[in-house]
Amino acid sequence: MPRAFPTWVAVIVIVLVGAAAYANSFSGVFVLDDKDALVLNPAVRTLWPLTDAMNAPRDTTLAGRPVASLSFALTYAAAPADALWAYHAVNLTIHLLTALALFGVVRRTLRAPALADRWAARADVVALSIAAIWVVHPLTTAAVTYVVQRVESLMGLSYVLTLYCAIRAVERPGRKRWGIAAVACCALGTGTKEAIATAPIVVVAWDYLMLGGSWRGVLARRWALYAGLASTWMLLAGIAAFAPRSASAGFGLAGVSSWAYLRTQAGVIAHYLRLAFVPWPLALDYEWPIATSLAAVLVPAVAVLSLLGATIWGLIRREAWSFAGVWFFLILAPTSSVIPIVTEVAADHRMYLPLAALVAVAVVAVAKVASPRVLAAFAMVLVVALGTITHARNAEYSSQERLYAATVATRPSNARARSNLASVLIEQGRAKEAEPLLLEAIRLRPTYPEAHANLGVAYVVEGRAQDALAPFERAIALAPDYVPIWRNYGEALASLGRYADAARAFRRVLPSSPDDPDLLEGLAWILATAPDANVRDGRMAVELARHAAELAGNAPNVLDTLAAAYAEDGRFTDAVATDERALALARSEHRADLVEQIEFRLQVYREKKPYRERR
Repeated sequence: MPRAFPTWVAVIVIVLVGAAAYANSFSGVFVLDDKDALVLNPAVRTLWPLTDAMNAPRDTTLAGRPVASLSFALTYAAAPADALWAYHAVNLTIHLLTALALFGVVRRTLRAPALADRWAARADVVALSIAAIWVVHPLTTAAVTYVVQRVESLMGLSYVLTLYCAIRAVERPGRKRWGIAAVACCALGTGTKEAIATAPIVVVAWDYLMLGGSWRGVLARRWALYAGLASTWMLLAGIAAFAPRSASAGFGLAGVSSWAYLRTQAGVIAHYLRLAFVPWPLALDYEWPIATSLAAVLVPAVAVLSLLGATIWGLIRREAWSFAGVWFFLILAPTSSVIPIVTEVAADHRMYLPLAALVAVAVVAVAKVASPRVLAAFAMVLVVALGTITHARNAEYSSQERLYAATVATRPSNARARSNLASVLIEQGRAKEAEPLLLEAIRLRPTYPEAHANLGVAYVVEGRAQDALAPFERAIALAPDYVPIWRNYGEALASLGRYADAARAFRRVLPSSPDDPDLLEGLAWILATAPDANVRDGRMAVELARHAAELAGNAPNVLDTLAAAYAEDGRFTDAVATDERALALARSEHRADLVEQIEFRLQVYREKKPYRERR
């Protein structure tokens, strides 16, 4: 490959290799946070008013991230019938754009005054090698194929574009549009994910290390840009003031101190470094344990502190190479320092941008001793190898069972992964297989409420509703405000004929979750069909079921509940019409059991009788 080539060649190469590595990502299913943040989030299914589309429910991944929330609403509006495929398409597009922006940043960095003498002639091939390796690296799958982690990749695009535009503003000092664009990109990133907060500092570090000459002169020329970038911190502070994810991130959560979290991150960062160079096996969910002492993480702490010390030393000496360390540590700082994120101590998606620094260091090290042609050959081999691993990793996202099973295999002490795998098996009617997974999860983590709750669900599916009450009640004691536990507990009570108790269980959490379609439908069904007249309330059942149907997109089972509510309210014409719609949808979805049930209830409503639940 020649030392320099047209930009369009790099664009084609990056797009082609990235698209090839992620060609099978479109088969990826919703996992973990996707359900609360996307499937059950009404904000995603509306574009107007914009304030609704940008306002995701509290304590979800999109909460307090209005730009990311709006991006999903726009995607859904463009392809509501096939939203999952569209989400993947947009995620991949964002990833490819970030890689192209990274190519631009690296190429212009190598041509900057501090590096131009040695690297300008090879800037194109080095930049292309870095971008091509990064775009296919398996570590990026966690921010691309894991749908809701668009928050990471979209923030990453904003971050890289902020630096790119700031660099262009140096090259075109008479044109203010590049500086304005840098501030705009940073502001958009602020509405996407909080890690963008370090972008203004990275821009200053780039100027300090790459421009050479008098630092005072640089400050005099660039102060307006720095001020504009710093102003985005006020926007970030305004969003953070509402603490929309206070249940997962913040000081004092789950008894995890800032110091305990910080020392734990030494082992986490060392793990990230290993995965950058040996990216297998990967885990969707680590459930990383909090380090009980500094001695427990002494070796990784020494390694990480040595790298940090080298970065600081290079920064003080104004060595251009230290920018890689600045990039790596500053981008990781918001999630890997003193603010505990108790639900996700370690996560591969956090390495999305920091990974670029490690790839750059490795490629530059090779470029120092190899010709451009040898470097290109080296890069091609890595692209093929890493792309193959990425393709295999994407295949694991094709089913929840496969992905969670892989997580259990990689992290056998992970109680949450076992519980999630068991939940999938229960949905498939394989409750017997799920039971040992849940018992082991409870043994590993006795205070994990979801494991107790899932064990209760397994018992209900096995026809052991009475046995299910104890694990449900234990789960409620551990997490009294967790809606799914109360909903499943209510269903277990209803299956035992305790309809009044079941209705109370549903009502217990309805005020805190007024837009949960499963909760609304469950309570509506009891109010419409309970044998006890003191429990039934047709008018309330209609109101709840209507809202559930709106939220669930008129799913056949929800329409069937609405029909039962109409019948209890004496509106048999509406009941028949609604269940006829439900029947048509159930047939189109080939749900034979539901079809049979709806046909039976339709006959009841045509005889102008309400339906009564039977034990």
